[in-house]
Amino acid sequence: MKQDQSWWLFRRVRTTVLLASIAIALTRCIPSPDEAEEFRLPMSINEVMASLINHSADPIWVAAWRNPQSDRDWRELEHLARQLQLGGSLITIPGSGPVDTMWTGRSEWTEYANALSEAAGRAINAARSKDTELIGRAGDEIVDICESCHIDFKPDLPTMNIYGELSPTASDNR
Repeated sequence: MKQDQSWWLFRRVRTTVLLASIAIALTRCIPSPDEAEEFRLPMSINEVMASLINHSADPIWVAAWRNPQSDRDWRELEHLARQLQLGGSLITIPGSGPVDTMWTGRSEWTEYANALSEAAGRAINAARSKDTELIGRAGDEIVDICESCHIDFKPDLPTMNIYGELSPTASDNR
């Protein structure tokens, strides 16, 4: 009987030591917050805004003036609104720009980015329902969000002239 107890105790100690060793080894595989590398976009936030957000938002702004005519027009607006929704989420991640970390570190920036994604969601719904009034409201909301953010974060250089002047006017899209 004593031998059975010894064997049982030995197996229990061996199992405990083995599990503890595995746990210690696994914790060494997980980097500490100080060691973890921060994910960054491969381009600046300004480039994301100029190439994705402006490109997506401009036709939505103009849609209320031009009244989409076909199912294809409405599908394109829905597609662009989805890109805009994604763009709002992307600009919460710092990129390679010199002020990206400063921008994304401010709560106001995140609030603007989230508001942009939410307004883009309303534009998606407007496009799905083929409602010109709703797409106009969503476009107006997007303009307000973008202008407010630019006033707070980059009042002098809206696109930093990456692609020249991008925002269309009603006369540009006839």
